[in-house]
Amino acid sequence: MSASLKMSLQDIVFRPKREKLVHVLELSMPSTMQGEEQSYLCVTVTREKDVKITYLITVEEKTSIQYKIDCMWLLKDLTLIDGKEAMQDYPKFDMHFEHVYSWEAFSTAAKYAFTRCIRKMSKIHYRRDIEFVNFDDDYMSDTGHFQVSEDTMLALKLCIQVLNCLILSSLTPIPIRSYCITVSGVTPGAE
Repeated sequence: MSASLKMSLQDIVFRPKREKLVHVLELSMPSTMQGEEQSYLCVTVTREKDVKITYLITVEEKTSIQYKIDCMWLLKDLTLIDGKEAMQDYPKFDMHFEHVYSWEAFSTAAKYAFTRCIRKMSKIHYRRDIEFVNFDDDYMSDTGHFQVSEDTMLALKLCIQVLNCLILSSLTPIPIRSYCITVSGVTPGAE
């Protein structure tokens, strides 16, 4: 998700409603969807300090982009987020309000960034933690004390895991043979 999109959504959709856009999650669109339609879950904070989750659809027309708010929920009504699969790269998740809503994020990293934002907003504004099931705790932990973007920290953690796997898979016994080359009667290392 680009910074320009976030700024555009803030200016066009949320600023007129006096809301501050905190996070945007780009959703993956089913292959059955036609046209240039894109959808997002947006986390905003109102002037009254309520936190909202908004399902926003954008439709690109020939000369303009139209934004349509399809659904909206208060964060305080969210009871649980189900990550569906903690040990696999799986971008789908469910949000439990009065009803259960299923979503598919653009990527697993984006899903984790969104859920970390939800957790943080719930702790700050409502002083409670939402129940999260089927999430890897390593990626749900707050990384803000490093002053580095949470997405960057998640990418670094994933790269380190991949590197560790590569190193472990390449550790096969290698026969070590010592070779001594004698030049003018002097063996290297023997002084």
